[in-house]
Amino acid sequence: MRTRVVGLLPFVFVIAVSVAAQIVAPTTPKPSCTGGQVLDVKRGQDYIVNVCGVGEVGLRGVEPPLGTAVLAGGMAAGRTFGGEVLGDRDVGPEALTYLSGLLVGKRVTLIQDGWRVGDYSGRQYVYMYAPDKTLVNAELIRRGLGYADRRGFHPKRDEFLALEDAARRGKVGVWAS
Repeated sequence: MRTRVVGLLPFVFVIAVSVAAQIVAPTTPKPSCTGGQVLDVKRGQDYIVNVCGVGEVGLRGVEPPLGTAVLAGGMAAGRTFGGEVLGDRDVGPEALTYLSGLLVGKRVTLIQDGWRVGDYSGRQYVYMYAPDKTLVNAELIRRGLGYADRRGFHPKRDEFLALEDAARRGKVGVWAS
């Protein structure tokens, strides 16, 4: 009998090691990233960019337009937000396509202005520069894919308001209709 138990020990040991290796080894490899590299973009009340080594950040001074196809915080479309009509079409998918093409997989530069550093959930708000030095926040407004945030003050507020005015006059993006 003793011979049989000893004979089974190597078999039991091999099974235990095999099971432990499956538990410890991840089933799907996690993608590696470089610090400052954009992993993805999304839209909610703000444009949110997930940056490797930083986490999710909001774009400072630019807000996603909420057209008639979108409801936000119980606000029915066609009403105003911050005193401004938000346009009558949802450019969210277009904006996310633009942001993804410009940023995903690329390293960006983030600048905090010291005013609205973060929100209650801890998310930081930043000015984001693309690899070609384009100020992403301003470019979204210039293309009519965002409007200037009128709440509070920030150093680029006047610049962003002027860009929004030009986009409205030029009837681009959300202002096209």
